Amino acid sequence: MLKKIENIASPTEFKNNTRFAPGVYSLPNISGGISNSSDSLSFSSAFRYLSQLKWQLKSFEQTEADVFNIEFLVDNLFFVTKVSINNSKSTDINYKISDQKITGLSDHKYQTIISFDFDPEVYSQPAFASSVEYIKKLFEKFALYDSILLKSSNNPEVNSFFIDGDEKKLRLELSLIHRNIIFFVEKVTGEVLSNNLRTKPFSDDYEKLIKILNINVKL
Repeated sequence: MLKKIENIASPTEFKNNTRFAPGVYSLPNISGGISNSSDSLSFSSAFRYLSQLKWQLKSFEQTEADVFNIEFLVDNLFFVTKVSINNSKSTDINYKISDQKITGLSDHKYQTIISFDFDPEVYSQPAFASSVEYIKKLFEKFALYDSILLKSSNNPEVNSFFIDGDEKKLRLELSLIHRNIIFFVEKVTGEVLSNNLRTKPFSDDYEKLIKILNINVKL
């Protein structure tokens, strides 16, 4: 198991060296910088990118199938997702998101799973663009309707209510976050994963392009 992810020398070594076998990698606090190492170009670039975004990478696990399980923190929101080297899909992308701080609107924290189709428009945004404005708004709405969630948090009609009117903005923010994660994985692996993400989905029905699969109230 790799203990210091920044010690990887290059994408070629990443693929061929047995030191980089599948496993969970222990990571430093990204916002605190990375250690000096002359043989860490690929990971130095990847870590520097996340540092410029002001994101904190919490866990980075490579599976046998070359799928990366990634956990990261953005402005007190905790994200969990997967990225496959061999199949970087543009539809039905799932993110588990939880808030790390109580908003003051309720005594609870919340966790949600959102599925969305990637919006290629984010590729026109600056390389370091990152926003969670509407995702935070979503969690504030969870807190406002806390009593409803406690009774029926898995009701599809209730779930759709929470993104009603903000579908486009939420999908854009999540797509931007996913684009940045793709950039990070590309820097780590040396692989180009983003080609099929640049194609616009056929449907403009935002009810189909983004949806909440689950909401959990953390008591």
